Amino acid sequence: MAQELGGATALDPGTLVLLRPGAAQVHDDGHYREVSPLSHDADPLRAAIHGWARVLSTPEPHLAVLDAGKRDLSSDLGLPVPQLVHAADGGVRPLAGHVSALNDQHAFLRTPGEELAVGDVVRLGLSHPCTALDRWRLVPLIDDAAAERPAVTGAVETYF
Repeated sequence: MAQELGGATALDPGTLVLLRPGAAQVHDDGHYREVSPLSHDADPLRAAIHGWARVLSTPEPHLAVLDAGKRDLSSDLGLPVPQLVHAADGGVRPLAGHVSALNDQHAFLRTPGEELAVGDVVRLGLSHPCTALDRWRLVPLIDDAAAERPAVTGAVETYF
């Protein structure tokens, strides 16, 4: 396929050939967003895969322990990036901070200037879709990742 797409007879001169297994279907919020020539367009590609994790514990100020780790979230090309918090008491808001570490089943989320509560749900941007998809045989589809209460509308089976 790469030979056919890159051949001079198949495409008009100046056509950009871009092969992105995994990333072609879901894009990401990390590595591929940074290296994609389409990231700086007026209408850039948007990630179609996120990690979702619940706050299990807040053992110290500005630290939340989440219920997802290396088994759940891709991390080979960068740690997950917090994007939104769906507060347990209602409402959705942007979330500043960073994941400082992942262990097997937990993420350690640092939130300077903001406190999270046990039960809050955090949407995480992922890097490297191939290693995000190979962790799950069945990926739920939701209606709107930014909605206050996203609804599951279906599922996609993966084959890795």
